[in-house]
Amino acid sequence: MRRPRLGFGVSIVFRLVLVLSVCLSVRCQSKDAAVMDILKKSIQGPILGWNDPDCCKWTYVTCNGKRIHRIQMGRQKLKGTLPKELANLTELEHLEVQGNELTGPLPSLSGLSKLRIFLAHENNFTSIPPHFFTGLTSLEAVEIGDNPFSAWEIPDSLQDATALQNFSANNANITGRLPEFFGRRGPFPSLIHLHLAENNLEGELPTSFAGSSLQTIWLDARVNGYSKLTGSISVLQYMTSLTEIVFNLNNFTGPIPDVTNLTHLEVLNLRDNKLTGVVPPSLLNLNSLRTVNLTNNLLQGSTPKFPNGVAVDMLGGA
Repeated sequence: MRRPRLGFGVSIVFRLVLVLSVCLSVRCQSKDAAVMDILKKSIQGPILGWNDPDCCKWTYVTCNGKRIHRIQMGRQKLKGTLPKELANLTELEHLEVQGNELTGPLPSLSGLSKLRIFLAHENNFTSIPPHFFTGLTSLEAVEIGDNPFSAWEIPDSLQDATALQNFSANNANITGRLPEFFGRRGPFPSLIHLHLAENNLEGELPTSFAGSSLQTIWLDARVNGYSKLTGSISVLQYMTSLTEIVFNLNNFTGPIPDVTNLTHLEVLNLRDNKLTGVVPPSLLNLNSLRTVNLTNNLLQGSTPKFPNGVAVDMLGGA
């Protein structure tokens, strides 16, 4: 008697199992799915359309395998709050919710060691916890400006973010002094953008800024507001990577330092301070310079002639 051939049937079963396994493997992991379900219930938006049982298929959501990798839903007219359970998305690398109408406190993201990008600017968040940055060791970019936070100081927990390149918190109701840890000996060897405009900072520029890798620094005060940033700006001469300095509407005093070594400087805005002395010749010799604003200071001497191509504002400044 001829024996039955089993190979064809086994092959079909194997293929079915393989396809089923692959389909199951790309589904959102159950723990992540639970978090995303909470997020779905916490926010409202006209075009989210999060109805698929597999959250890896949701718009503005990207998975790596079956884990939530990115949530990128900026400028989608979203309302609601961010739940604290987001801290359980342990594979999350991007969280982008900027330009919405989200409210309430920012939840702590403490422990999200793979988070690289956090964008939450231009919302209506009301507070930020002091331990927010704890354990965010991969964080490269933070943008949290233009939120009506209750008054807060830059927390020590930010020092955990040793990969930080961009820290932007303009118009975020920050108080207190500029931390020394933003300087050269701090934990941020790659920090190049420090944007803290329109806040309520006080004190002097940290001497630790000398030799830092910063390329752009914005510390301009709020129009019609009050700034307590004071003292000398002499440390700038040692910040040789700078391309933009925006310090207008403060109470800085003393002379404009020699900028011979700031060979990449393009923008210098020192408007509305109490700077004295003459404009240093080194500023006139910077080939990189494109914009300079020295209006409303206490400068002496005749108005210098800058090279063609440099936009100059010095009304009442010399």
